[in-house]
Amino acid sequence: MLRIHGRANSSNSQMVMWCVGELGLAHERLDVGGSFGGTDTPDYRSMNPMGLIPTMDDAGFVLWESNTIIRYLATKHGAGTLWSCH
Repeated sequence: MLRIHGRANSSNSQMVMWCVGELGLAHERLDVGGSFGGTDTPDYRSMNPMGLIPTMDDAGFVLWESNTIIRYLATKHGAGTLWSCH
């Protein structure tokens, strides 16, 4: 399942969640960062050595940085909608 690690009040996480919603993807969002903490744990740092949010885990394929995640999701799931097929 697609997992997005990032808190709901983060503008960068919100951009990713907008993309997930537009594409209608099944997902789980996990509260990480800010008052939730969790970005300094060894498990999180193994996914994202920068220790920032959001981080995406798509069945073991991990990306971080909101614009990179959005481009990945649009390319994989949004052909003809969020991603040009030309």
